[in-house]
Amino acid sequence: MLTWKALHVLSMVTMITTFIGAEIFYAAAIWRRDAHALAFVQRTVEQTGAGILGLGALFLGVLFGIATAATGGFDYIAPWLLIAYILVVAFLVNSFSIGRAVVQVGKEALEVVAGTRAAEDVTELPANRGVILVGINVIIFATIVADMVLKPSF
Repeated sequence: MLTWKALHVLSMVTMITTFIGAEIFYAAAIWRRDAHALAFVQRTVEQTGAGILGLGALFLGVLFGIATAATGGFDYIAPWLLIAYILVVAFLVNSFSIGRAVVQVGKEALEVVAGTRAAEDVTELPANRGVILVGINVIIFATIVADMVLKPSF
């Protein structure tokens, strides 16, 4: 069980680090309304495959978590696990709804840098969009960690 748990934790830390790291840079570029910085972030995320890495780490983390529960005698419907399931779904919903819009603006910033789009199209974006994405995900991740450590029962 200890091996599965370690792999679960390492996978989830990789996922959180990858996603939050990218989100912080997106948020900073959007907050500054800097199309060139946003294009740099978008290009870097695309070239490094950060999104694929984060999703892969999430998928592996879930699989390793299931293996940990199976080998550790955990109840799959224990209250703390149900809370974790809900929080992971909340992360996915937040990332899909707000994150998708942030990435789209990043792609538009690439067009600005290439000269095929007006900079005003990107700089008129609400400055708080990236910050909201990061803020919500930080709260979700911190709550997941607290849930996994404290294992509340009701």
